[in-house]
Amino acid sequence: MKRKALLKVGDDFVVLEESRFEAETQLQEALKLNPEVIPVSDLDLAEVVVVGRETTVPAGAIDLLLVDAEGRVIIVETKLARNPELRRQVVAQVLDYGASLWRTAPTLKQFEDLVLRYWRSDACHDEQVKDAGTLRDGLDPIFGETRGEEWDYDLFESALSKNITDGQHVLLVVASGLTDRLSRDLLQYVNLCLKLPLYAVEIDVFETEGRQLIVPRGLRYDPPKEPPKQPTTDLPTFLAGCTPVAAEFFERMIREAKHRQLILYWGSKGFSIRLPLERAMTVMYGYPPNSFQVYTRDWLVDDAEINRFLERLKREAPFSGSGKYTSTLQVDEQSAEEAVGALRVVWSQVEKMMAEAHRDSDSS
Repeated sequence: MKRKALLKVGDDFVVLEESRFEAETQLQEALKLNPEVIPVSDLDLAEVVVVGRETTVPAGAIDLLLVDAEGRVIIVETKLARNPELRRQVVAQVLDYGASLWRTAPTLKQFEDLVLRYWRSDACHDEQVKDAGTLRDGLDPIFGETRGEEWDYDLFESALSKNITDGQHVLLVVASGLTDRLSRDLLQYVNLCLKLPLYAVEIDVFETEGRQLIVPRGLRYDPPKEPPKQPTTDLPTFLAGCTPVAAEFFERMIREAKHRQLILYWGSKGFSIRLPLERAMTVMYGYPPNSFQVYTRDWLVDDAEINRFLERLKREAPFSGSGKYTSTLQVDEQSAEEAVGALRVVWSQVEKMMAEAHRDSDSS
């Protein structure tokens, strides 16, 4: 069933019915004369200017060549056929055009020569660029007007030059029927998995009494953004944030852990000591300025043994419970000696658990 749309004319509404736009050359011409209808905001692109039409490269003729105000080169291929196989072919075609353009015009000067040939040809009807002698002459006034005070041609040219040299073109397919499963999966795969900037403009057409309304919609699939990683600290930074007494204790703790070939893991503020088992087991933490924590959640022993260990630990030093599995001691002048005794208790339990783990491994 065809979709319908409403067009408001004065106080009246006209019903439009979904239709087709068959003439690719007419669409190319329309986009060339009216590049502002390309939905750049949907595609996270900036304002665009046409710098080529039917641009000849060894792989063929690029339908439209654009640059945007951020210095990106955009290769446009139109394909209005609804056959999904043809749309797959156009993806290969636009990739071929990108490679060919990169080989043909790998420098800013060569790209400028390509653009000026078009601007000076009979195919170009844009009076803003018709008599331009350089890229700057043509683009600076246009983008300067749309961007205002934030426009800087030198920054634009630097970005453009890098994108040209690196072959970082935006590939844009203008087509109908792009929301079918084949096209959607193809676009997602190229963007998310291959990380290539292949975008699309879906052409929706509605018609009434011989008149057509052409509605372009941008389609782009961005890779999911990874959450920013928390910066990790290091030994000098950690010790600088500790009291002198605690710093001396933690240095001893780290030194003894390394001697036992345990895992030292640095976090954003402090560190943990982990046993190098099949699944790393955390046993202790250190946090500035003086927090020494013993952690028992992952220990491969029964509750009775953990309780006996905790009783021994509290006899050595005034630990407090800061969670179901965490016992905390603030290492200061009064508790420093006791902290060393408590550390010996932990090492005794660590050696016992490591020995049992090795026995289990040998028996299996």
